Amino acid sequence: MRNTKWAAKIIPNPRQEREYIERDNKQKNDEKTKRMKKSKTEKQNFENTNLSSAIDNDILKILYSRGITTEKEVREFLNPKLENIQNPYGLQDMEKTVLEIEKAIKEQKNIWIYGDYDVDGITSTSVLYMALKELGAENVNYYIPIRDEGYGLNNEALKKIKESGADLVITVDCGITAFPEVEFANSINLPIIITDHHNLHGDKVPDAITVVNPKRPENEFSFEFLAGVGTIFMVILCLYERIGKKAKAYKYLDLVAIGTVADIVPLVEENRILTKFGLEQLSRSKNKGLRFLLYKLFSTQNSDFNEKTEYNSYDVGFIIAPVFNAAGRLKDAKMVVKLLISDNDREIEIIVKELINKNFERKELQNQIVEKVEKHIEESDLKEDYVIVDYSPEYHHGVIGIAASKIVDKYYKPAIIIEVKEDEGIAVGSCRSIGNFNILEALQSMPELFVKFGGHSGAAGFTIGIKNLELFRKK
Repeated sequence: MRNTKWAAKIIPNPRQEREYIERDNKQKNDEKTKRMKKSKTEKQNFENTNLSSAIDNDILKILYSRGITTEKEVREFLNPKLENIQNPYGLQDMEKTVLEIEKAIKEQKNIWIYGDYDVDGITSTSVLYMALKELGAENVNYYIPIRDEGYGLNNEALKKIKESGADLVITVDCGITAFPEVEFANSINLPIIITDHHNLHGDKVPDAITVVNPKRPENEFSFEFLAGVGTIFMVILCLYERIGKKAKAYKYLDLVAIGTVADIVPLVEENRILTKFGLEQLSRSKNKGLRFLLYKLFSTQNSDFNEKTEYNSYDVGFIIAPVFNAAGRLKDAKMVVKLLISDNDREIEIIVKELINKNFERKELQNQIVEKVEKHIEESDLKEDYVIVDYSPEYHHGVIGIAASKIVDKYYKPAIIIEVKEDEGIAVGSCRSIGNFNILEALQSMPELFVKFGGHSGAAGFTIGIKNLELFRKK
């Protein structure tokens, strides 16, 4: 729908409106002509490369259709190399971040890592913890909120971290929009370094010591789609390089690959490099906890576990990642970090057993919720609604997001599944959408109904008062 108030300011009369439309059409046509000429030139250059004799032409056509149009781009896509990773110092604030962390290690400061409860946050927390310990930090702790606390920084957690004696907090996979929380941390003299990969709030960043984010417009590092674990790995790479041991940082690539694949970021450029070498490393991982988990997950598929020498993105996305996620959904994601940083065989065995059991429990809960929602849909007029909204105190908030995705798959409609917490007077919802419907914009159209909400166009979440539930459903 056209914003007529805006249009009236820009186009005050019909003559100017016609001129504006004509100018706009001419500009669009000029841009289209330029794109066509550029595309034709790129295609000619592409076809004139030495690749046509070495690589199947159908593969070249597929790559070209995906925007990989030069010989250099093709070679780097088909043969990723670690040396092709861009200079991490091209990320804004990287140098200052590295110096601050080095100083904290040297002075034996009490460092806290603040992560997130998804796979990206778990792997980010784990690799930074292990790197800091190996680099000489003696006082390192980590905090990952449980799902009831919600995503990201919260003041209560920061207060507890400060009271424990923390001198520095480093966020991983969170913090980029935590303006009030960082302000609170500053007020209690708790310095924060932010590393995150999520979208900025406009061009602004919180008032932290430093902020490393691949989406910052000031970056000279041109790839903006790193996962949270890819972002913190760039920091780790610089820390190891500073002591002349850059290659030692690559031992964390197995976990970097898991976090990257699980977060569903585009597997191109830096992500493709990190994932390729990380998947290769999975079969020879030095991480005791991860190796034992892989043994338990894949030994039933192979008579001899050592025969599994190759892992792919399916293994990560559909077998490994759900087990990691189950902890955060049903219990506490910190148990996965504990597994990944442990050297104690007995502790590792206990945690792996619990993780696998939690994943089975997650599947059962998920299936139960989906069945109940489908029954409600078929027995009511829900199927007539453009957006399917269903709520019940029987739905577990840890798996309602997955359940919503299943409903979307079956009915091809946006779905919102809500757990009602009657004793607290609130409800927690998880939203999943379809391609042509921006679910976040829908929530933004009625902010007065929510305690809090957030997300993006395809997936979002919220907390709402029970008294507003039916009004929300009708809207």
